[in-house]
Amino acid sequence: MSMNRWLFRFSSLLVMIVWWMSLGSSHVFASVTVVTPPTDLTKVIEVELNDDYFNPNVITIPLAGSTTLLLKNKGKNEHTFTVKKLGIDVVIESGKEKNITVKPKNTGTYELICRYHLLKGMAGKVIVK
Repeated sequence: MSMNRWLFRFSSLLVMIVWWMSLGSSHVFASVTVVTPPTDLTKVIEVELNDDYFNPNVITIPLAGSTTLLLKNKGKNEHTFTVKKLGIDVVIESGKEKNITVKPKNTGTYELICRYHLLKGMAGKVIVK
């Protein structure tokens, strides 16, 4: 066997080994990705809307990431969850619930109201820290 033919076979074998090893390493990375927890965790806060109050009436949410608010209307009347400066205005029928996701851009204290029952004192605050 000539030296050139031997070198060609050796090189071919080496290329196949490297290729095979690279396939195996991609599987390792894939399994690591599967067990890695998500980096964007969403905080969930439950808010009860009842006849003429919010519970809690002061809601604190973080500036970073997103927050899901689970709005549950436990009252006999339809209510709104309205925070004008955050662009939130949701109507929740009696006995129903809705999820909304909030991604605030600025810290601050924002007025929370029910548009239908503000005069009856249905108000609160959303604090973004």
